[in-house]
Parts: sequence; C-alpha cells; structure tokens
Amino acid sequence: MPDTSNLPHHSQRCAVYTRKSVEQGLEIEFNTLESQRAICSAYITSQRHKGWAELSKRYDDGGESGSNLMRPALQELLADIERGMIDVVVIYKLDRLTRTLLDFVRLIDLFDQYGVIFVSVTQNFDTAESTGRLILNILLTFAQFEREIAGDRLRDKFGAMRQRGMFVGGHPPFGYELIDKKLYPQPDEAEVVRWLFQRYLETGSYVTLARECDDRGIIRRDRISKRGNFIRGRGIHASSIWNMLGNPVYIGEVRHRGTRYPGLHEAIVPRGLWDDVQGLRAKRTRAKVVEIYKTDLLRGLMFDSFGRLMGVLRDYRKDTRRYYISNQNEWGRRQGVRRMRTNADALEQLVLATLSTLLSDRARVRGLLLKLGVHDKELEQLTRSTGPASQRLERANRRQVQCAYKALISHIELTPDRMKIVVRGPEVRRFLTWDGLGLFRGDKTEWERPHPTELIDVPTSAVRLKRSLWLPIRQRAPGHANVPNYRLVRLMKNARAARDLVEKDRTTDLMALAGQMNCKRTRFARLVRLNYLAPDIITSILDGTQPASLTARKLMQHDIPMDWTLQRKVFGFAEQPDYLKANIGY
Repeated sequence: MPDTSNLPHHSQRCAVYTRKSVEQGLEIEFNTLESQRAICSAYITSQRHKGWAELSKRYDDGGESGSNLMRPALQELLADIERGMIDVVVIYKLDRLTRTLLDFVRLIDLFDQYGVIFVSVTQNFDTAESTGRLILNILLTFAQFEREIAGDRLRDKFGAMRQRGMFVGGHPPFGYELIDKKLYPQPDEAEVVRWLFQRYLETGSYVTLARECDDRGIIRRDRISKRGNFIRGRGIHASSIWNMLGNPVYIGEVRHRGTRYPGLHEAIVPRGLWDDVQGLRAKRTRAKVVEIYKTDLLRGLMFDSFGRLMGVLRDYRKDTRRYYISNQNEWGRRQGVRRMRTNADALEQLVLATLSTLLSDRARVRGLLLKLGVHDKELEQLTRSTGPASQRLERANRRQVQCAYKALISHIELTPDRMKIVVRGPEVRRFLTWDGLGLFRGDKTEWERPHPTELIDVPTSAVRLKRSLWLPIRQRAPGHANVPNYRLVRLMKNARAARDLVEKDRTTDLMALAGQMNCKRTRFARLVRLNYLAPDIITSILDGTQPASLTARKLMQHDIPMDWTLQRKVFGFAEQPDYLKANIGY
C-alpha cells in the first residue's frame, strides 16, 4: 500500500506507472523504466502549485505486453485506486498503459468511478479537461490501429512463408532439429516417429502408445527457451501422439489455414504409411466430440481435493452419460492417488440448486453486499432483487447458465463428502441487476484483483471413486476380541424398530406410535433420529469398537447433524476411518 503518511491532506497523490514490453535492457542501471519515471517525476514536480505530490511506491511492469491488463504492477495500481489511495495516475506515453481501445475504456471508466485523474506527460493532456479526454480517445484509436496493422503484417508474412514451405519459428516438432531457421531430421527421434506411425496401425490406441513410450524411456530433448530458461525434456503423452500422427510436417509438407504446401524440409515418414494412419484415424474419429463439449457447464471450474482439474469423460455407449473426472498428473501416479469421478448431470443440477438458493437468501446476499461497500438505497434495491435473480437463473437456457457459472464461480472443489463453491462477490452484485437477456459474462478484469468471495459448503456424496458402488462398512475380523456394549446395541435395535413403525403406519400420530413401544413421544423421536447415523458409526457400535466416551445417554441427548464427518467429530470417532481412506485414495 502506498505510503501517504508524509503527504498533506489537501495534496493530490500521484502514482507513476511505467512499462516495457521486453525484459532485454532491464539489467542496466538507468533503463527505460527509470527514464520514464524520471520524466514523470519531473512533470509532477512542475505541478506542485496544484498540490501534486508523488507517491514513493513504484508501479513498474518490466517485460509485460500492453495487449492485455493482466500485469502485476497494473493490477496492484488498480487495487490501490479502489482503496482510495491514489488521486492522479501519471504515465510517460499513452501506449505504456494499454494498446487496446476496449481495455482503455474500462480503465477510464474505473478512473472516473473513483475520481482519479489520468495524465500522459509527453502527449500533454489530462482527463481533468474535456479537450484532454478528446485527444486521448483520438490517440488511443490510432494506437490500436497501429497495433492491429502490425499484427496483420506479421500474419501475412507468416502465411507467405508457410506457402513457400518455410518453417516460421517456434520449437521444432519432435523428430526435427532447427539449424539456421531450417528443419533437419534428428536421426534418433525420426526413428521413434516412424515407429509411432507403424505401431498405431497395430494397436489403434494413443494411450497404449503413450504407455509403451514410457516403458521404453522415450522423452523429449532438453531445450533453452527464448528467454534463456532451461526446460527439461518430458515424456510423450497420448495427446502429443494424437497431434504428431496428424501433423503433415512428417511427410515434408507445411499446413496453413487448412491447406497443405510442399515444405523445404525432408520427410521422415513414407507417404503410404501416412495415408494408412490417416485412414484409421478417420474411422476412429467421432464427429460429435467437438460439438458436445459445449454442453459441459462446469468445464474448467471443477477441481478435486488434491487440486487436480476435473475434465469431462463420456461413455459413448450411452450419449447422455457424462462424468467429471480428475486429470491424473505425475504426482498422483507416484503417490498412487485414485482419480475422483462424479456424474456430470447430477453435479450440474446440484450446483444450479445451490446458486439459486444463495441468490434467494436475502440475509446472506445482504451480508455479501455490505462487504462490497453497498449501502442505503442501492442495498435495499439489490436485496429486493434476490428472488427474481434466482428465478432468472433457473429459467435461463443452457448457454446462459454456462456463462453465468463462469462469471459467478471462481472454482469448485470436490471432496468425497462435500462440495465447496467459491462465488465472486462483485459478480453476484452484477447478476442481481441482470435483465436475463443475452449472456451474463461478468467483468474479467476484476477477477485477477483481490475481491470479496462467498464460500458455499455443501455436504454431499456426489463423488464416485470406483466403477462399482460400495458400502462404508468393514467386515468384522474372525476372533474379534472386543465386546459390544449391550446398551448401545439395544439402542440401535430400538431405533430400527421405531423406524419400522413409522414406515409401516403413516396414518397414526407420533404419540400413538410411541405408545406401541411403551415410551414417551420425545424418546421415540430421538430413537428414529438415530437411524441417521453414519454406517461406519453404527458398525463400530455393533462390533464394540466405538470410543469409550460414547454412551447411550450421549447418543440420545445430542443433536445428530446430517453431515457424517461432523457426526464423527461430535461422538469422538476418527475423522476418516482407515478402511475408508484406502477406498478413496487418501
């Protein structure tokens, strides 16, 4: 946070922002960033008669592109503006802040919202004057035009190079090495590529090929990136093999916008072998895969309790069956951690119901709005919109719901017994004012900056970790030495009997049912409630392995939560029994 303790209360607190697109040259003592700062500082000094004073905090982005707003120093600057710590933003030249007209409109809107003046020193204008705002819009329009023209020139250049069969740059494909901007076959890797093509005709499986590559110890070469970073060679995965087998570079061709041109490099795969592989790939390709991805509402938002992204798995035997499943990573394979899986349709319905419940909860939404700084009439108006907003979400079509999820939800973490949804507070505020027309996309520029969130903790058993269902009950070992507590066992039997009475006769009141068991109404209700205990707790009581502190009186007098994990804590059991851990991969 900027140090403002030494500034007079009437002064205009000025923040200097500097940027350089590449890291080259930043190591020298007086680099471009220092030059920009010196010019801006001199300008601030010349405006002392207006009460301007420079803040000591530096906002420098070295090696960051101006094509987007995802820059560390810029995001920190915007966060300090929202905290009310800055009155004037000073830059050396307009394109140091942004090169995109849309981003600039967003920034100016934010500056106006918080009463911040924007000044470009070398172009001699500031947004405190109408003339300055006019010149600013004109200059930025030309800056974006210049950027788009440069992009068009590069695309045309690369297109012309590919049409002539030239390699346009980047990391060379596996099987080739780059020498003087030309591709040359690398003998060892080229032999592996030919083996992959031939082996695919025999197996027809990318996963099988990836496993065989791993068994044979085939890895990519180590390389040095353009920025000088060392990148260690990794194994070849199934997705990489899929790309390799469809890359025409291996038959001496270059692809550009769907058209293939003869390349200047040497082919390493025979044309006949290539044609056979493409024919097999065409037979095994499912045309509906690309389109069906559009129906996954939570794609990119789901994570398991180990932080692994959960992708979508489809059972093509039944088109409607989908699962969210953990992406297995190298760490998970080393640790032997199972992948988590859950039914996609059921989980998406649960998320929709959870968000609808949140939006209709006036008290909870009101507390979230207060954290966002909403008060007075706006608070009352937004609070009254909770019910209609919940109904709009439930009535929205699938595409609208998908966009709303991406805006409202930061991420979802799934564990074997609960689901945790992190909701973005500012997007809830915007969604309350959404009219239900078009798509609700939210403001992505705020997602990268610190903002209030709301955590929704939903106890659930939506996760499946095995292909077949199993009961969380362990078989009693032969020669079991523990003696069950007869009072607790009798209590479990009475609980079953009370439940059977309720299920058998639904026309008799609770008092009469309690009379059939010769007990009071309150005791009968407590007996029925014991049927909600977790299966492993009931099993331990029947086996006599329950904690010594668990008594019949404690079971009858305590409230029994619906959450099994909380039940274990209340009654002194281990948070997760050992045999359950073995089944869920912990």
